[in-house]
Amino acid sequence: MTTLADVTLRTVPVVDPQSSLAEAIELLQADPLQTVVLVGDEMFMGILNATMLESSLIPSGVDLSTLQVGPYVRPTRPLHPETTVVEARAALERKGVLALPVVAGNVYQGVVTRAELS
Repeated sequence: MTTLADVTLRTVPVVDPQSSLAEAIELLQADPLQTVVLVGDEMFMGILNATMLESSLIPSGVDLSTLQVGPYVRPTRPLHPETTVVEARAALERKGVLALPVVAGNVYQGVVTRAELS
């Protein structure tokens, strides 16, 4: 059975928790997958994606360059390299996102999209 360990993962921008929210949003908007991964102390912490920009979590009327991205990143349950391709497809569909992170232990490996699972 094919697992994510057998799939070539994609890269997206990575930021640390102290990066400004404005910087993270700029990276997100420039990325084709509209996804940014938060990594702190070499450990995966969560993702920021286009859906987050549409939520009410990010305050309006505030200078986003003065806010750290950490509090606005969604803690997402990552996929593991042992996850099967079938399970990964189902997770992408269920969550309705373009990409999901793949993490071995707490170490971020990359993201997987439907294109890699075809």
